[in-house]
Amino acid sequence: MKLGYLFVPPSGSWAHAPKAPEAGRAQLARSLGFSEFYVPTTGAAARVRALPGPEAHPMLQILSGSHSVAGPQLAYTDQAINRGLAPGRTRLAAPQACEHALLEQSRSGLLPFSTSWVSTDQLSRHWAAHVTGSTYAARKSCPDDWRIARTVLVDDDAARAEAMIKSPDSPCRAYYASLLAPDADDATIETLIDACVLYGDGPSVAHQLDCIRQATAAFGTLVLVDHAWADAARARRSMALFAEMVHESLGSAPEPAPRLERA
Repeated sequence: MKLGYLFVPPSGSWAHAPKAPEAGRAQLARSLGFSEFYVPTTGAAARVRALPGPEAHPMLQILSGSHSVAGPQLAYTDQAINRGLAPGRTRLAAPQACEHALLEQSRSGLLPFSTSWVSTDQLSRHWAAHVTGSTYAARKSCPDDWRIARTVLVDDDAARAEAMIKSPDSPCRAYYASLLAPDADDATIETLIDACVLYGDGPSVAHQLDCIRQATAAFGTLVLVDHAWADAARARRSMALFAEMVHESLGSAPEPAPRLERA
């Protein structure tokens, strides 16, 4: 399983995020063997989006380790179609709130990118829809082509990880709250967080990740959704603990750090 990195800027400032993934903890991610970096770009397409955050951005660029060719591009979201794609790129579809829509997207050759606000139960339906759509098109569905995004926070103290995730001033809490109705209560917000965020100590997060893999199918890339955490040191340690856990539990060695190119 590969690891990807996507930084979510503070609420309300996503459009001003740096275009190069050196921002924030992306340099650390490089050293830990992360192989894909997701960069929202600015432009007219940004103004048509309805959901907050770069995962719903129709101009999301995905930079790979290639020195000459950028990685896949997000071709379709629930809000917009990206018509400015460079030729020859692998095309992804996200988010997929409706399984029927995903089936049609997969039938047309798009690959699934399941966003971080999709529950594990929905993930299993995503893969089934992708397989069905690919089958209709006489195309093989490969688990390695599936990307799943998840906010992840690992700490030696599970209670501290939960506090970082759910505290009133948590950027993660603000992000997931923004996906709900403005009048959503605390219980509703925390229910969404518990359904979609991997947090706790190492064994707990490993178990949560294993539950996703058992409930769905093997997937090729887990995209770590990083936030503007107030405690930067703990955020860096979390990323290191998670990368180590993934490499050890899944037997995947870190890939060479890519040379990152501007989108």
